[in-house]
Parts: sequence; C-alpha cells; structure tokens
Amino acid sequence: MGDAPIVERIDGDLESLMERFFANSNEDTVKMQKALDASDFETLTRLGHTAKGTGYGYGFKGMGNIGVELELAAKAKNVQECQNHISRMSHYLATVKVEFSK
Repeated sequence: MGDAPIVERIDGDLESLMERFFANSNEDTVKMQKALDASDFETLTRLGHTAKGTGYGYGFKGMGNIGVELELAAKAKNVQECQNHISRMSHYLATVKVEFSK
C-alpha cells in the first residue's frame, strides 16, 4: 500500500461526527474480517454495501470505492479479493487525513 498520504475533503458540518464515524467504521472492519473467517459472504456483502454508502455519504471516496469492490468480491465469494479489500479498508481508515471544507 502506497506511502502517499490519502486526503479527503469533508464538509465542515460533519466534523463533530468524525470520532464516531471512525469508531464505527473500524468496528465494521473487524466484523468484515470475522465474516470472512466464517465464510459468511452474505454479511460481508452487506458490510461492503454499508461501507460504500457511508463512505460516499460522508465524502470519503476512497472508503466508498473499497466498499464497492468488497461488495462485489463478497458476492463472487472470492476469499482472496475479500481479504485484500478488508486490508485496504483498515489501511485507509488508519491513514486517511481529513481536511474540512467550509
């Protein structure tokens, strides 16, 4: 995963929601891994779909894009691709920098 910083410009009105957003999103990545470990592709598909909607809804395009890819990989029951996207999601959440717009 690249060393270039990931920067997302987020509406300043959402600033107060960021702590909860990141806590919930990180919790969801744990659920994603547990679902994959259990071969629960239905749950993994739903979590990918949720990440897509939440990411795009808050302005985190990178998260939305990974959510799309995870949802598709889960529907295809592609274990390796699912693992790759879960790892990418964890990395994204750990490294993304937020710039708030007015």
